[in-house]
This record gives sequence, structure tokens and C-alpha cells, in this order.
Amino acid sequence: MTIKKLVRPEVLNLPTINVPVSESGAIRLNANEAPESLWKDRDKYSLNRYPSPRPQNLINELATFYNIGNDQISISRGSTEAIDIIMRTFCIPYKDEILISPPTFDMYKFFANANSIKTNEMPLCESEDFCLDVNKLTKIFNDKTKIIFISSPNNPTGAVVSNTDIENLLKSIKNKAIVVLDEAYIEFSELKTMTTKINTYENLIILRTLSKAYALAGVRCGAIIANSEISEFIKKILPPFCFATPTIELIKNSITPENIDNAKTQINLIKKEKERVSKELNKFTIVNKVFQSEGNFLLVKFNDINKLKSTLKNTNIIIGFLKYSSLSEFARITIGTRDENDILLNLLMKIQ
Repeated sequence: MTIKKLVRPEVLNLPTINVPVSESGAIRLNANEAPESLWKDRDKYSLNRYPSPRPQNLINELATFYNIGNDQISISRGSTEAIDIIMRTFCIPYKDEILISPPTFDMYKFFANANSIKTNEMPLCESEDFCLDVNKLTKIFNDKTKIIFISSPNNPTGAVVSNTDIENLLKSIKNKAIVVLDEAYIEFSELKTMTTKINTYENLIILRTLSKAYALAGVRCGAIIANSEISEFIKKILPPFCFATPTIELIKNSITPENIDNAKTQINLIKKEKERVSKELNKFTIVNKVFQSEGNFLLVKFNDINKLKSTLKNTNIIIGFLKYSSLSEFARITIGTRDENDILLNLLMKIQ
């Protein structure tokens, strides 16, 4: 069976939008653009002209960055757009379903609702440290399930799913559904990325982002990594002109060897700070438990969440209070600079 049988029928007949790129110096009278730029940076960016519909130079550089083929990557405006694109590529509204394990990234369910796709859930258990049991997950799987979303490391719990468990899942649902493995926080984890497996498992899609480890949340650049067949179908849904010209240039200039080395240094600092903050939090009476996390954050259960909220209300400190009913006594704390972390720790120390 080819992946084609899992694609939404309407997508199969869509053309891939790929507007021809004009040669440098060409007289462009075809796209109803303004003939001249009016802005101060006109010599730098030519903002009167549309950007490349598919910024191939950026795609090539990101493919090298992720060590995959140029035909195995599509770029999106963050992982959030990628989730929507994947659902619209594979899921038939009012018929197909997705499967998730909450608490997890809330955008999976958001875009399922937006696209009239039912969400089935296998909740994670606090008593099991919110670890995903893949064997239990496969029992929830049914003939309407089109996509299984797995975040590893998971947001907001920080727990991971082993690559062996992911491979077993891929084998068990082969020819039946897609597994989307969201690796947004993989750089902070001891796990190895599964991008090397995209040709081994035709039903595997991996999401990556420059937002977290590479400190580029402001440019909104995500990557959809899959085998070339899936990538071709994804491109049918992915709109052209996704990235503005300055953004394209900024991203290209940001994934240089020097900047990548700087990112690795910061990742190590964040991991050390996370360990320190975790140890300090466990000393406080208001803290019930700090969960093991392989992201750049900690999931913390508090003994009196209302007292915490009222204390923070009159400060300029913002932490992540979670919407899940199962996490009403929890908060997700992103690891900041040492000074920022100390300000929070000093405040929590005073809450009795």
C-alpha cells in the first residue's frame, strides 16, 4: 500500500502551486506588483516584489541543517501551521479522526475542531509520571483514526516516548494511519531525532522548529519532515509565499555554524539551570512535586495553586497555568536566565 491511499481524495487532484521565479534583472510585468520600492531598506530587500513562492535556497539550507534530502522537507510558519496543513492533507472532515494523549500540545485538538475532525483521547496518568504507554494507545486506535499525534518531549509534561516504542507503533499501524512525531523540544533531550527513519517508515512525519533551541520563535519557522511522497502531497496544501523576504534572509543568516554553536552553548546552560531550578523547587513547602522534564521547562504540582496565583498577580512574573482539568494544581515553568529563575525562586521561598 502506498501513502496515497491515506491522502484526502480532494488533495490528490490539486495542483502543486509553484509560481516560476523570475531571473535576476528581469523586467517583471506579470504579478501586478509596484514597480519601485518606497521604503528605506529598498536597496536591501526590494519589498515591492513578492518573495519566492517556495524559497528553495532556504529549503536547501534547512535540509542540510536537518541532514535530510531537499525533497523530504516542507517549511511552515511554525509547527502550528504544520499541524493544520497535515490534517488538511490527510483527514476527511466529519469522517476521519485523530488520536492524542492529553495533557499535550493543545493545537492538535484546536485544528481538529477547526477542520471538523473528531479527536479521540487516551489521557496520560499523573501516577505514571504522564508517560505514554504505546500499547494502550494502539488499543484506542480504530478504523477511523487517520493521524496519531505524539509530542516527545511532550509539552507540557516534559516526558518522552522512546524511539523503540515509536517504531513499534509505526509497525503496528502500517498502511492504516500516519504518526506525526512532534520533536519541537528534541534538542533538550537525550533522545535522538527520528529523522533518519523517514524512509524506513512511510507513515512517519516529523515536526521540527527553530523556535525553541535555536532562539528564533519570532521568525515562526517550522519544518515538516517526511519521505518524498508525503512531502509532495503536503506541498499541494501548503500555500505559496509563506515567508516574507526579510524573514527568509534572517533565517538563512541564523543557521550559520557560529550561530549553531551558540545555540548548543545556550542549550547546555538551560539544561544545567533546569536541574538547579528543579532541586530548589523541591525544597519549598508550596511545591508538591517537580516532574522530570526533557524540555526547556518544568511541570510543577503545587500544594496551593490559588495562593501561588494571587502572589504572582501583583508581580511581573508570568508562568504557565494550564487549562487541563487534570492539571488544575499544576504550572509549567519555562527555564529563563539565571537571574530570572532566581527572582521566581526567591518569591516562592517566601510563600508558606
